[in-house]
Amino acid sequence: MTNKINIAVTGIGSLIGQAVIKSIQRSDLNDEINIIGFDYFKDTVGSFWIEEKYLLPDILKHGVTHREWLDVIVKVIIEREIKLLFVGVDFELPIFANHKEEIERATGAVVLVSSPEVVEIADDKFLTYEFLKNHGLLHPQSYLPEELDYDKLTYPVIVKPRKGARSVGVHKVKDKNHLLNVIDEVRSPVIQECVGNDSDEFTCGTIYLNNELKKIIVLRRSLKEGNTFISHYMNDFPEIITTYLKEVTECLKPFGACNFQLRLDENGLPKIFEINSRHSGTTYIRSLFGYKEIEYIINLLLFNKEIEFNLNEGTVVRYYDEFFIAKK
Repeated sequence: MTNKINIAVTGIGSLIGQAVIKSIQRSDLNDEINIIGFDYFKDTVGSFWIEEKYLLPDILKHGVTHREWLDVIVKVIIEREIKLLFVGVDFELPIFANHKEEIERATGAVVLVSSPEVVEIADDKFLTYEFLKNHGLLHPQSYLPEELDYDKLTYPVIVKPRKGARSVGVHKVKDKNHLLNVIDEVRSPVIQECVGNDSDEFTCGTIYLNNELKKIIVLRRSLKEGNTFISHYMNDFPEIITTYLKEVTECLKPFGACNFQLRLDENGLPKIFEINSRHSGTTYIRSLFGYKEIEYIINLLLFNKEIEFNLNEGTVVRYYDEFFIAKK
């Protein structure tokens, strides 16, 4: 282990943290990389997959400051000579984005997080809409409640929180009366055009580094409880999706991996309804198709090497698993 390069992953119990760990441990990099984990809870799933982990002050608790949290992270990065840090928890993104330069200057490590502006756009679905619209990119028509003309809307529409994930608080609204009943139930709602249907939904990923779009993957998906549980990759997905993602990514300029959720409308045009400026919970799923996202980023940032990979057509199904831990 002493000859391995140390990298860190936060939120090792989250889907994203688990995906990063599995992507490394089941790759050619496993003999070169040692993973150090951060989390807020003891005995999360990922904590059993790695030898070294640290508990962080819970910044969601009253009285815990960002400075206390940062001091722990910086101390560990310096002491363990960590070279690269992957962010596995959504609520950490704006904090890491705001302190990225400070952390990197103090430690020499690379923090895989986008700029505060990109994180803010991705975190707010109305800002996502405005970003796409202002750059002349395809987008679902979206409104805030105060902008609505209920009688001129084309129903059905989608009502969702401006900030949220995993389809929590999302409603498909069929008419004006339904909308009037739902809109007060959703915190800080945005009302959007209902694009396509479930069979037209895609989860997509890009890698953008050194001011250049490096890689794109497009997967058709099916959801269960807000998470992707079946993914399909085919070489003949509409080329317009890849072209669209290229245009969006080159305008947005995220750092590292970025995740996009989109649907095709009735004319076959792609429209993004959600951006996540981070690795996706489907990161490991993508690696099973041959999209070696984590390996690519580590090789480029740590070894200055751009690896090539080919995608394999097929289907990946996500399922629950268990493992035994022997008593010590």
